[in-house]
Amino acid sequence: MRNEIKSLTGLRGIVALWVTFFHFTYFKSFWIQSVIGKGYVAVDIFFVLSAFLLAVSYSGKFQQLTFDGVKTFYKKRINRIYPVYFVSVVFIALFIAKDPSWSEFLINAGLLQCFFNPNYSFNEVYWSLSTEWMCYLIFPFMLRAILRDRINSWFLIVSGLVLRGVISYLPDMYFDHSPITINRSSQYLDVVFGAGSLIRTISSYLIGIGIAFLPELKLKKTNLFVYGIVILFLLLLYTGRGVFFIPLLSAMIIKHLYSERKSLVKTFLETKAVYFLGNISYSLYIIHYIVRKQNIVIADSYYFNNFLLIGFSILLSYFSYLLIEKRIKIFKT
Repeated sequence: MRNEIKSLTGLRGIVALWVTFFHFTYFKSFWIQSVIGKGYVAVDIFFVLSAFLLAVSYSGKFQQLTFDGVKTFYKKRINRIYPVYFVSVVFIALFIAKDPSWSEFLINAGLLQCFFNPNYSFNEVYWSLSTEWMCYLIFPFMLRAILRDRINSWFLIVSGLVLRGVISYLPDMYFDHSPITINRSSQYLDVVFGAGSLIRTISSYLIGIGIAFLPELKLKKTNLFVYGIVILFLLLLYTGRGVFFIPLLSAMIIKHLYSERKSLVKTFLETKAVYFLGNISYSLYIIHYIVRKQNIVIADSYYFNNFLLIGFSILLSYFSYLLIEKRIKIFKT
């Protein structure tokens, strides 16, 4: 894999900001809310991006699995996600959660939320970190099987789409079926707990891996094709069930960004402001919802108040990035 691709980091920033606005704001305008209100699908883009980058990074290393290779992979994944995550879990347990039990703490600390009643989760966005961690655990073996058996890229993509299609038809599957106190999402395919949430993540992983190994299209006007994909992406947000295709379209955009071709999309995502958001995107994803749940009122205006809180979340995320993400590593690799 090449060195850091700034446009992909920038994409993370836009996606994290999209999720943040989704949780903080509601707009009366159909044209604005149709985009902001689909922010839940941004999480699927995170999954696709992770799968894509892991596939291109480890396709050579996991041709043959070794104990040391798998161990190093897990250490790097823990170093990436766990420091900020664990600090947030401890903070919520000490200062926000009402009389948390040890079982709740351990479920959250162990990233096991996807297997349990969602009432146990300290932070509603933790479900995605739990399911992604499960995908990290199986990734070396999944990639090894794909490479060994030379599984066709289109088979992976279609399999991902099929899994995505069945998610909304699955029954709830998790431990402890006591009454759920959180609100169920009414959004199409927005499954955020139980086995369904894990299947949602795996489906995006299959799409991301499939696109990563798919040969690049040799088109004379590649940029026009990419602009068309971006426009289609935006148009689908104005539909009900068009979000079904968002992970696939995002994977195609990611494939373009990973290439060395220049485009307006890539140039925008590489700008300093967007790249900055990309660097703090992980902390922003965790922190913004903690801020959101405190119902802080700074200004009387709903929109102005929420914009201030979003700015505050970005500021906290910047310090989290500097003081935790960049400095704390649990393992030496």
